[in-house]
Amino acid sequence: MHRAPAVNFSVKRSRWQVRFMVCVNLLAVATLAVFAWERPVLDMRTGALALVSLIASGTAFLGWMRSPQGDLRWDGQQWLWSGFAETAPCRLALVLDFQRVMVVKITTGAHVPEFLWLEANPGDTSWRPLRRAIVSSQAASVGKAKKAGPGVAGEFA
Repeated sequence: MHRAPAVNFSVKRSRWQVRFMVCVNLLAVATLAVFAWERPVLDMRTGALALVSLIASGTAFLGWMRSPQGDLRWDGQQWLWSGFAETAPCRLALVLDFQRVMVVKITTGAHVPEFLWLEANPGDTSWRPLRRAIVSSQAASVGKAKKAGPGVAGEFA
């Protein structure tokens, strides 16, 4: 199997992620409104649900604001992520794949794992090579785990 060629992809905050959060928050507000409408008297439960909804929305928005940004690079052999204090080799695992949006997990021995929302931007020519590199590197890591033999835990175990 041939390896994917080198690729460099600039990771920014995901517009898809923030749109998803807004939709979920609107659904939560609508659900809360129906719950409050059906109650004869507003009580502590309604206030508690409103507070939990507000805290969850704020936490999600802060998480999005603090989402990692940097350059994700595949050099043909390994992944490099500039979002750490130093650009370091790392392992990449595909978590979700929606064709135009991918969620990947970046891990190294020295850092806490990070989740990156990768998104195709209009006119971006590096999206398809990035997808090929991710799929190719995943297939290579599964192949290495199979060659290691039974009883050896691979990255996906």
